[in-house]
Amino acid sequence: MPVNSELPAEGSIRPFPVLTSEEVRELLLDWCGADPEDARAAAEAVGEVYGSDLRRWADRCYQSIAADMGGRMWKQWPKGPEHQSDAGHLLGLYPLLAAVPLMLDIHRERGVDEEHSKLILADIGEKLRLNRILYGRAGLDVAFWFTAHVRGSLYQLGRLQFCMEGTVGAPRIGLHIRGEGGSLAPEIVRDSLRQALEFFPAAFPEHFGKGRFPEFMCTSWLLDPQLRDWLPEHSNILRFGKLFDLVAPGNEGGHDDIWRFVFARAPETPMDQLPADNTLQRSVLAGLKAGVEWRSRAGGLSRERLGL
Repeated sequence: MPVNSELPAEGSIRPFPVLTSEEVRELLLDWCGADPEDARAAAEAVGEVYGSDLRRWADRCYQSIAADMGGRMWKQWPKGPEHQSDAGHLLGLYPLLAAVPLMLDIHRERGVDEEHSKLILADIGEKLRLNRILYGRAGLDVAFWFTAHVRGSLYQLGRLQFCMEGTVGAPRIGLHIRGEGGSLAPEIVRDSLRQALEFFPAAFPEHFGKGRFPEFMCTSWLLDPQLRDWLPEHSNILRFGKLFDLVAPGNEGGHDDIWRFVFARAPETPMDQLPADNTLQRSVLAGLKAGVEWRSRAGGLSRERLGL
C-alpha cells in the first residue's frame, strides 16, 4: 500500500488500540445506536483489518485523530486503499471506534456526560444505516466526517449539531443537520440554538466567555433559495433557510447531497429511478426535471429572527 504523507506514521502519537470483535459490536450497539446487522458486519470484519495491510491505514488515521484532540472541524483523510470487502468498506470506522476513549476524556473535561456522548456518536449508527440503503452493504463512506465527533469538536444539542470551526482568533460554530433528527420547525430550531448559546460559553469559556456569543454558520442544500420556487410556503425547510444571511454564490456540489439526503440514493442513480414518496422528494424532483441545478449555500444565522 503506498504511503501518504498527509497522515502521521503508524504509532507516531500513541499505540493503536487492538479492538476485539466483541468490543466493536458493543461500541456500535451501546454507544453508536447502530443496527444489529451493521454491528455484526463490522465485528466480523475487524479481524481482517488487523491481520492485513489495512491495519497500517487504520493506524495512521487513528494517529491523525490522536494528534489533534480538541481540534476544529474534521480531518480530511486521503482516500484509503481499494479493498472490496466489508473490512475495506468499513476501514474508516475502526480508528473512530478506537478513539472513543480519547473523546470521552475530552468530554469529561468539558462537563459532557455519557448520555450526551452517546447522542453524538449516534450519528455513526445513522450513517451506517444510510450506507446500507445507498449501496446495499455495510460501509461508512464519510468516515472522515466523524473525526470532528471523536476529537471533541462537534456536539448534538437538541435537533441540531454544532461544530467548533473558524480559527483560534476568530472561532465560530458550524451548524449541521442530521438526517434522522426530525422536524425543523422554528420552535425546535430555537430550542436547539438556545441550548447552544448556554453550552458553548460554559464548555469553551476560553473562546466564548465574558459575553462573547458564538457566531453560527451553516453550509447546506437546505439554504438554497431556489427551494422557494418548489416547496410549499409553509415548509419548515423554507423557514429554516430564511434564518440565514447568505454569503457567496454557492456551488453545484448540492447534487450529491440532494441525491444522498433527499432521495437516499447514490449520486450515480439516474433521475428516472429517484423515489417520489413525499412532498420534499416530489418538489425537488420536479425542479430537477425542469433543469434546476440545486446548489449548496453558506449563510450566517440571524439570532434576531429566532428571537434570541
